[in-house]
Amino acid sequence: MKIVQDTIHGTIKLEEWQLEIIDTAAFQRLRRIKQLGFANLVYPGANHTRFEHSLGAMHLARKLVEDEEVVAAALLHDIGHTPFSHSGEKVIERYARRRHEDVKGIIKENFEEILDKYGIDVKKVVKKIKESPVSGDIDVDRMDYLVRDSYYTGVAYGVFDVQRLIEKMYFDGKRLVIEEGGIRAAESMLVSRFMMYSAVYYHHVCRIAKKMFEKALVWMIENDMLSIEELQKMDDYDVVALMRRSERFPKFVIQSLDRRDLFKRAVYVSLDKVGVNLKKVKPWRAEQIIAEECGIDENFVIVDIPEERSEEYGALVEMEGEVRRLDEVSKIVQTLKSLQSELLKFGVYTKKEYVDKVQKAAYDIFNIEKTRQKKLF
Repeated sequence: MKIVQDTIHGTIKLEEWQLEIIDTAAFQRLRRIKQLGFANLVYPGANHTRFEHSLGAMHLARKLVEDEEVVAAALLHDIGHTPFSHSGEKVIERYARRRHEDVKGIIKENFEEILDKYGIDVKKVVKKIKESPVSGDIDVDRMDYLVRDSYYTGVAYGVFDVQRLIEKMYFDGKRLVIEEGGIRAAESMLVSRFMMYSAVYYHHVCRIAKKMFEKALVWMIENDMLSIEELQKMDDYDVVALMRRSERFPKFVIQSLDRRDLFKRAVYVSLDKVGVNLKKVKPWRAEQIIAEECGIDENFVIVDIPEERSEEYGALVEMEGEVRRLDEVSKIVQTLKSLQSELLKFGVYTKKEYVDKVQKAAYDIFNIEKTRQKKLF
């Protein structure tokens, strides 16, 4: 057994099988993938990685259960992440129809021999990555990343009592259940998550940088500079080096990110201001239409339609011997649920010199309410 010191959790003990997994090239790749993508353009300290987060999630899983398959699932839950974390994930989804949690092939190729050696069922590990307590409304993944992201960004909103929550939860073999004494800690976690989405995860600079990077990845794939298979094995440094070698749009993007000279907001409004059904809109096609109307290159138009998230409030609590949903018993959680849509903004981004004409075209195409937004560039 070895011990590592973690910034968030202090001492983390590692058993032999965990060390063997961690010392593989596939797992070490996570050291070179930033946890928050381009958030360091806003929060300079946000340079932590998927590697340390994976150790943290594993540590919390072990506090909850003794099941080694669950602990292994927590350790490996982010093994499929692409460069700059979620920035590359959308491209994988678009071209390969899989999410970073769909990691069966990666785990079998790189870790099956180690897991078999220690009697850990690889099929169960893959299955448990998508199940409680690794994935769920309140899970070890979120418990770790909220406090870790809060620490490294310097944004205090993500702080909540992890230890209290862990102590007041139990795993019944299928699901995590919060005891009545842990309800306040669970509410605090969900408030923290709401605030972190507002301040960090949905910060407009982070979203613009992420979308510019995604557009460059799509360009490289469609121009045969990069394959999905290659992207899945790359780290942040690999893809940046590839973009620098390009002489066209990807090089423009990486140089823009280097200088923090990003696209600006031509449109940035709440979803209820948009007069079309955004679920039916294909962003790439909308970008083409706006670019054609404005007479500019479609690479310089980004349409950003955020995903609506509504699944985070169904955690289970036990009250007086009865298991109920947290959003049924907590007024705080009910309020958070009602405010969820306010976090989401519909955005259209472009180069500074094109903002006015792109704004006019986008307002017309998307039938946006003519309440002229305040420009904060």
